[in-house]
Amino acid sequence: MNKFRGITALKKIWRFLIIYGLGKTLFKVFGRLRLKYFFVKSHATADIGVIGCGQFAYATIGYCIWRRYRNRFVCCFDINKNNQRSFSKFFGLQDNLSNAYEVIHHHRVKVVYIASNHASHTDYAIEALQAGRVVYVEKPVSVTHEQLMRLLNTVRKTNGLIFAGYNRPFSKAIRRLRTEIEESNSPLTLSCFISGHLIEADHWYRNPEEGTRICGNVGHWLDLAIHILSWNELPDHWCITLAYSNQQARDDDIAITLTSKRGDLVNIVLTARSEPFEGINETINFQQNDVIAKIDDFRRITVWKREQLKKFRFWPKDVGHNLAIIQPFSKVHRNWREVERSTLLMLFIKDMVVAGEQFAEFSFSEEWKKLGVES
Repeated sequence: MNKFRGITALKKIWRFLIIYGLGKTLFKVFGRLRLKYFFVKSHATADIGVIGCGQFAYATIGYCIWRRYRNRFVCCFDINKNNQRSFSKFFGLQDNLSNAYEVIHHHRVKVVYIASNHASHTDYAIEALQAGRVVYVEKPVSVTHEQLMRLLNTVRKTNGLIFAGYNRPFSKAIRRLRTEIEESNSPLTLSCFISGHLIEADHWYRNPEEGTRICGNVGHWLDLAIHILSWNELPDHWCITLAYSNQQARDDDIAITLTSKRGDLVNIVLTARSEPFEGINETINFQQNDVIAKIDDFRRITVWKREQLKKFRFWPKDVGHNLAIIQPFSKVHRNWREVERSTLLMLFIKDMVVAGEQFAEFSFSEEWKKLGVES
């Protein structure tokens, strides 16, 4: 049995090398093994504090920062002390911080990366903004309307810099698609089919207080839809239809359809009936006017535009993490207001799923009024 497990692990490493390249694959392996020896040399101008030291912080945030700047980490905290110790040892940091607020208020920290459990994101982001820090908060930025209201009020009051971990708009495929789209107020069709991770019924992602898988996963593609729709004029009013495969786990194997009065059609299907060997797999189809495009797992894009046919391949696979994560240090920024809108839509759909609703009408302007925050 151990022999077969070893062979399977080697196959997965080999496949990851083909997809992601050497550097990211090594960080994924190190993150799983939680290596605790000092590996990455500290940067002379280190200024990053990290809250939440799980696999994503270790393998993805850690890799993206190391890839561009080597090591800019100063300190970190995680409620899981093994995660905190292994992250600290790997990046050569002190590992005796007792809470997240010590990270935020550390005298060397200028930028706070938040990758903790979803329900904690808003409070940490607010504390960091009020402390004058630049904030990078992983998705979702909030899991309730009350959290979102407090966060947006703080953003407006402090006029602070805040960036979100919705990475797909930064992918090479989406950025390539953007260059093919002309100014138009014509309706579009967007279809996202996602084979996601298989998670247990008691996984913390499913907890209502953590926002369920709608906030944990589906928010990515709702955000991508808002980003693409915002290339032109974002319609205010939408009809939402949800189809549940399993009433006992409504945030799994779900189809979400959104239609606007303009004629836009957005369809998102998340299915997780088995664990994909190579990780999440996505197929995205797009059509507007005479532009048709297909994105295959962010490794290639095919674009048909009138009589033209264009094909582009991306290696390593680029889901947008590299550019998204370095936003605090880059000139390539996401429009934060897009994140606010996609979060508002995501929370509305999350509430529908929790209540078991299948049909609803959604208006951005009406939801902003309910929230009591300037849109």
